Formats: sequence, C-alpha cells, structure tokens
Amino acid sequence: MTEIQNVLAKALDAMNDRSKFTDSVLAKKLREVAGIDGKKKAVIALADLMAATQALEQQGKIFSITITAANDLLIERTDSPKEIPLENRQRRQRHEKSQALFTNADLNAKSSGKNKKVHAQKRTERSNMDINIDYE
Repeated sequence: MTEIQNVLAKALDAMNDRSKFTDSVLAKKLREVAGIDGKKKAVIALADLMAATQALEQQGKIFSITITAANDLLIERTDSPKEIPLENRQRRQRHEKSQALFTNADLNAKSSGKNKKVHAQKRTERSNMDINIDYE
C-alpha cells in the first residue's frame, strides 16, 4: 500500500463513532490525521479508498462503498462488502479527472515543514537598451 492509502486506512479506523459517512467527511478526517492544512476541496481517489478498505477488511473491519448519482462516495460499516457496479466505478473515475485528489505528495509536503509555494527566482540583472546607438 502507498503512503496515502495507509493514512486513509488510519482515517477510516478513526471514524469509529460513525457507521455511515460521505467521502467529504472522510477527507476532513484525513486532513486531521495527516496534518494537511490545505486542499479543502480535494477528493479521495476511489482506487486509494478501495485499497484502504481491503487492508482494514483483513483486520476484520468491513466497509462497503456506494457511489451516489452525484459521484459522491458513501462509506458504511457492514457485515459483508458490496461490489461497486462497473459503470458507477467508471463514472466516478471520470469525475476524479477533473477534481483535485489527495496524493502522496501532499503528505510529503506536510512532513517537509511548512506548505510554501515555490516561487520562481526573480530576475536580478536588468539590461537597458539604448535605441539611439544606431542613429549617432
């Protein structure tokens, strides 16, 4: 499992007080567990969520995922996992292409200190053009 999938599994495990929740609630818990300050509008990739639920399934904690008509993910604790229909899975993956996703880079940016934007180095040398040289 990747780093983001491990943190996602920890966030799922930390949601022990709820039996049914959406991906936006889980994303909020993910930001809290991982210590990510930004990316308030980021969504969780379906592939990462499925890998995290499979890892928790081996520990006896079973979650089922349902994709709503608005491409939101509804996660709930169940006795047995449910299969996601292929057309719903493909629709959600097309939706994810236009959204900001949580990635391993978000976790690495958090661990390197502050979330700073890297600015391009400003030009320090300025050259002036003398347009009168050709006419003298």
